[in-house]
Amino acid sequence: MGWAVLDRLVGEPGLFFEACRRGLPQVFTPAVLPQEVPTLRELTGALSGGLMRTPYVEMAREGETVPASEFGPAPGAAGGHEQGFADPEQIMALLAEGATLLLPRLDQWNASAGALTALVSQDLRRATEAFCVATMAEHRGPAEHRDDADVLVVQLAGRKEWTVYAVPPEGPRQAGPMPGPGEPALDTVPRRPGPMPGPGEPALDTVIGAGDVLYVPRGAPHTATGDEGLSVHLTLTIRREELRRGPTRPARADLMTAAQLLDTTRELIFAARKRMAAATPEDLLERARGPLPAMPRAASTPRPGVG
Repeated sequence: MGWAVLDRLVGEPGLFFEACRRGLPQVFTPAVLPQEVPTLRELTGALSGGLMRTPYVEMAREGETVPASEFGPAPGAAGGHEQGFADPEQIMALLAEGATLLLPRLDQWNASAGALTALVSQDLRRATEAFCVATMAEHRGPAEHRDDADVLVVQLAGRKEWTVYAVPPEGPRQAGPMPGPGEPALDTVPRRPGPMPGPGEPALDTVIGAGDVLYVPRGAPHTATGDEGLSVHLTLTIRREELRRGPTRPARADLMTAAQLLDTTRELIFAARKRMAAATPEDLLERARGPLPAMPRAASTPRPGVG
């Protein structure tokens, strides 16, 4: 059969489906990533525009969400962004301190991510979503946790070390952080009484670089740590429920309503007009010369097809 994108994303779809069937993590190295994969330049360019805000940009630190006020300008700051919008300089400072940058719902606003998730959904007949994660070297992302969806991790820049454990014998459990020894499980799947066992020995312990694609099975505990440079990866979450056709597809609770979209659009236009009114030719020239202030560079060279 002809594939819309899966063959370009994992190289050999048969190996991917075998990994899915066995519930085992696996690394794929396609010759060239699909052109639909968002580039690092696209994503940093969006941040540098000064019009990104929650819930489309978030940060986390030591397992806790960073208040939006910490990566926005101080109220009344001269030349700052409109209050409530993300400040790229603050984001870079927090990244350098070990925080994690998250770009949730990427498929809702980035054209490349939207096209990619649509093609993955077409191939797999499963609802697919995208988000982006960035961490600096030697800093850990979210603590050991599991997801309620199959995941494809596409490394865009830098290198990241991943530890993925086997799916529990009794099957996948609810998404969330892994409980400590003796703590109750966070799911509702019936199981034998007693403390929840640890994840055991890793099923896969590996470092992936730009251009690699990692499959993490649904329910498999995992964690990741930046290994080299600024590590940026795209996460594609593939839901188990079959994608419905046409208007019968259920609405997701986290999607904005039409009224919310209009309100957000008005705020964006207002903020953009305010910034343009205060901009000088020198400001615009400085912005045009670089996507982000003091942008850390990954030491590794991306493979062809990664920009």
